[in-house]
Amino acid sequence: MDHIFKKIVVVMLLIIMKPENTYSISINELMIITSENSLIIQADFEYLKKFQNDIALAKKNNDPSITLSGFVGAKYQETDSTESSFNPRNINLSISKNLFDGYKTKYSIIQANDLSLQANFLFEALKQNVYLEAINSYLDLIHLRQSYDLTEQSLILLKNNLDFKSQQYDLADISDIELQKVKLEYSKYDFNLKKIQISISDQEDLILTYMNSVPDTNRYPEFLDRNLDLSPEALIEYALNNNPSIKSSQIYLKILEHTKMIERSANLPKVDLEAGFSRNWDTTDSAGQADEYSITGSISIPLYESEEVNIKESNIDLDIIRNDKILKDQINNLKREINNLLDQIELLNTEYEIENNQKEIYEKDIEIKKESYKVGLSSKLDIYDSQIKYNEHLIRMAEIMNEKQKAHYLLLNKIGKLTQ
Repeated sequence: MDHIFKKIVVVMLLIIMKPENTYSISINELMIITSENSLIIQADFEYLKKFQNDIALAKKNNDPSITLSGFVGAKYQETDSTESSFNPRNINLSISKNLFDGYKTKYSIIQANDLSLQANFLFEALKQNVYLEAINSYLDLIHLRQSYDLTEQSLILLKNNLDFKSQQYDLADISDIELQKVKLEYSKYDFNLKKIQISISDQEDLILTYMNSVPDTNRYPEFLDRNLDLSPEALIEYALNNNPSIKSSQIYLKILEHTKMIERSANLPKVDLEAGFSRNWDTTDSAGQADEYSITGSISIPLYESEEVNIKESNIDLDIIRNDKILKDQINNLKREINNLLDQIELLNTEYEIENNQKEIYEKDIEIKKESYKVGLSSKLDIYDSQIKYNEHLIRMAEIMNEKQKAHYLLLNKIGKLTQ
């Protein structure tokens, strides 16, 4: 009997205590490692450079244009009385600058900056979603390992129970049906243990998509609270100001407005200035070198354009109306999701507290059964049964803890505070 309880104590200590050489990581460390290993994060980070290039291009659209050109040739001319040859040469330098283009360049630069800002918000949303997937995978792995340890302990107890019942059956103290019931229960736990082992293996493979090695701990990392001691209203307000998907949608409305201004510039006047210098050489006797300087200002005013610009503006207005409604829907969904998560977390906290209080009752019941066994008032099977029920209770508590942690990190993701 003593050696059985020693096995039980050893397994429980493995569950409760973390060995010093156990490899574990914090949530912050997990996100850093995920960022370093995620190909999609790396690809999107490199893609952000494109938008900086687009800003530079937009700023250069209104730079002066400088052109240098020239020619050199040879001519021969013959009449009835004379012959002459020419070696004409020419060089031209011109500088042109747009002074006003209907605000096209101005709004193109603003639009390029907004597109870059939107890309950064989308990148942040991508990162937080990938981090959340990695965190959930890590938490699920820990939960599975805890379930495995507790199920394995129950299986040890059931094996001893089965051995004892088999002895009773051999002595004709119990019926075949009673023995088959014990065998069936043992088979069920054995099957569950194998199923959990497969799930652990699958989960470890999933973890390797986010990091180079799999932590071997079965203890949850330190809780990353991010100072969430805020009212629901304050959390929603924070989310509206920091959720990267919301910020991206808000920026997109500005981009559409700027696109409309760019299209509208086609119907506004254009003012250009051009300066030039030209030098011509001709080696004939009657001509030498001639220089020419010029400066020209021009203005073009559209008097009639096709309906193309108006149609484009109308389409952009429709896009603005549509995306404004999409944004409002996003905001309403986000508010609902935050409130639901807060309710879920509150319920899980209450449930965990209730189960934790119930845990003490199970522990006392085991102690009572042990004392009763010492004085012959209960059997070791009664102790096994109480211990198995206690293990099932611990598995349920581990499940609630897993749900609590995942709901918490999902809330951080929704308000845009997972990485802040």
